[in-house]
Amino acid sequence: MYNKLTTFLFDNNHKEGFLAYYISIFFFVISAPISQLHSIVVFSILLFYPIWSASIKKIDYLEYGLLNIKWKRTLYYLTIWTLVTFIPYVVVVLYFKNDSIIHFVKKLSLPKDFLTNALFHIFAVGFSEEFFYRGYIQPLIQKKYNRYIIKAIKLDTGVLIVSLLFGVGHFLTYFTPFSLLTFFPSLVFGILKNQTDNIVASMFYHGFSNALMYLLIYNIGRIYI
Repeated sequence: MYNKLTTFLFDNNHKEGFLAYYISIFFFVISAPISQLHSIVVFSILLFYPIWSASIKKIDYLEYGLLNIKWKRTLYYLTIWTLVTFIPYVVVVLYFKNDSIIHFVKKLSLPKDFLTNALFHIFAVGFSEEFFYRGYIQPLIQKKYNRYIIKAIKLDTGVLIVSLLFGVGHFLTYFTPFSLLTFFPSLVFGILKNQTDNIVASMFYHGFSNALMYLLIYNIGRIYI
């Protein structure tokens, strides 16, 4: 049932999205110094706010990108974006590290915890962040800011705004300038949400991205100095 608080929170779509973001960042920042508490707070807020909003609006929270999933379409775009972005990224990183693809592949080794790390980043980090940013906030922002920037790949102003929020949010949470670079993969997360109309592809791409970064760091050391 609506009261003064819920009316204030949910009376306008894009304002609701921005407010949810500001509230989440506030809790992320104050919990950041306590490492054990931080992850719990992050996951809790990312999941709680959309579900709470759904309960107030009396809608199914699965509507935030988890209903009517077209698996062939989802797999197609996930595969395309993974190939199109990961291969050039690895080539560029190796170039600046004065390494080659052939040499990298020959010495490539997997950390013992690579599989568990990848699964964690897909189903915990990837799911919670995509559920909040792409499933919940992005459609709210797009109801006001939905002009296409590149129509062919469904990049619109909503994706751009959410990606800016995503990058700034990571910076304010981890206080490292390189966190701002999350803006770029976030563009792909948002595009995938637009192209597939679900968060499954972006969730897996998100997890794959984090796993790739972990694999590169394990094999060639720090990427950003």
